Amino acid sequence: LRALLLMLLALLSASTSPLEKAIKPGVKPQSLFKQAYPGCPTQKDSKFPQTVRVNISISNTNQDTKASLNVSSRSLSPWDYRIDEDHNRFPRVVADAECRHLRCLNSDGELDHGLNSVPITQEILVLRREQKGCQQSFRLEKKLITVGCTCVTPLTKPQA
Repeated sequence: LRALLLMLLALLSASTSPLEKAIKPGVKPQSLFKQAYPGCPTQKDSKFPQTVRVNISISNTNQDTKASLNVSSRSLSPWDYRIDEDHNRFPRVVADAECRHLRCLNSDGELDHGLNSVPITQEILVLRREQKGCQQSFRLEKKLITVGCTCVTPLTKPQA
C-alpha cells in the first residue's frame, strides 16, 4: 500500500516532458495558466504547476483471462457482477460481485444446507475528484469491493 501511494504521488508530481516545457518567445508565463471555471481567479504563482499530466493507462493488461472465463457460474458458490459507476472517481466503473445464494451448491447443482456462500472482499485504491471552490483536486480513497464468493462451513454457537 505504501509503495502504491509513493508511486501515485510520483506520478502526480511528475512534470511534463522537455518538449512540452518549451515556451514560445514572447509568451508570458502568466498567460499559460488557463481559467478552469468561469468566475474563478487564475493561478499567478508560476513556480507551482496549475496542471499536471498523468498517464493513467494500465500496463500489462495482456494477462491470460481465457482460463478464468465463466468461473463465477462454474463455482459451487456462484456470483454475479454488479456495475458500480461513479463519474467523480477513477476508475469510473468498478465491477462488484454479489453471491447468488446464501447456501452453496452441491455437485448436482442443488443447494447444500451444510455450507454457506460468503463474499470475498478486497480493498482497492481509487482517485476521488473533489471540487473545492475553484480548485479541482483528486484524493486517494480506499474502496471495499467483493471480488467473488466462496463456500464455508456455517458458524455454530454452542448451547449453554
